[in-house]
Amino acid sequence: GPAADAAEQPAMLELQKTYGKTIHTWAIDISPELPLGPPNLMVSYTADGQGPPEHMVQKRDEEWGQDTAAKRELRKGYLPPYEKADGADEWEKTGRGVKFNVNEVFQ
Repeated sequence: GPAADAAEQPAMLELQKTYGKTIHTWAIDISPELPLGPPNLMVSYTADGQGPPEHMVQKRDEEWGQDTAAKRELRKGYLPPYEKADGADEWEKTGRGVKFNVNEVFQ
């Protein structure tokens, strides 16, 4: 709602500058009760067309009560145009990424 939208604005203004690369250590959508699985390197979508197919976004919006199109329009009103840092997307040029593996160890 409007209160949540207003509350997210300061965070979004800061997050937009970070390029959004982070390592998620808990797949909350797969194992909400317990942190299981390998860590994942996550990146933000910085332009239209980079995310999942539209039918997946629509399904997510329906299941979670979201409106991606409305959120995109709202954010256009306060976020400045995104400017990508040089070298930020080497994976697009090289096709190389990062994969974490799970290895059980005994201590």
